[in-house]
Amino acid sequence: MNSLPELKMNETRRLFLLSALTGLAGTASLAFAPALAGAALPIRSATEVLRAVAAAQPALSYHAAGPDDGRPIVLARSAGEAIDHYTEIASLLAAQGYFVLLPTLREADAAVPGQDLLAFIDSLHIPEAVFVGSGHGAQAARAAATHRRTRVIGLVLSDSGAAPTSVPTIGLAAGASAQQIADAAITLARQGKWRT
Repeated sequence: MNSLPELKMNETRRLFLLSALTGLAGTASLAFAPALAGAALPIRSATEVLRAVAAAQPALSYHAAGPDDGRPIVLARSAGEAIDHYTEIASLLAAQGYFVLLPTLREADAAVPGQDLLAFIDSLHIPEAVFVGSGHGAQAARAAATHRRTRVIGLVLSDSGAAPTSVPTIGLAAGASAQQIADAAITLARQGKWRT
């Protein structure tokens, strides 16, 4: 007779199998998947379930908006920040054809979320991106650029200190509007030297 611990399956493995089965069944509705995968917004397809599972590697949940083949822009949001302002920025960028990712950072020394941001884009096979952040998110974006400059096309930082000089940076005031932040990110994305 099998004991209960032997019947339990690793959560990540279970989610992977769930997403694989869903993929075989087509793009069926996965209204229950966000709770399982840690994503907070509705997931549109089995591919997005796989993304949520992959992103669980650095223990980050995230939202995505815009076309998958758009230039990636990562909005770094700390766990304590309200999401409304960031979703407005994401909507503006997605409407312009950018692939916007909004991970929720862990509360830790800025270097840790900076490494999490790099691990996050690695898990999604994104070689480089524009990073946007304010407060703790700006510190994390700056740490990511300091750690791996080649992965960061540019930084949009508001309410933040000095940025690395080797990375194109646009600094904004603490009260910058969603439109101002989106415009700054678009400027860096258009002027950036993308390798891919």
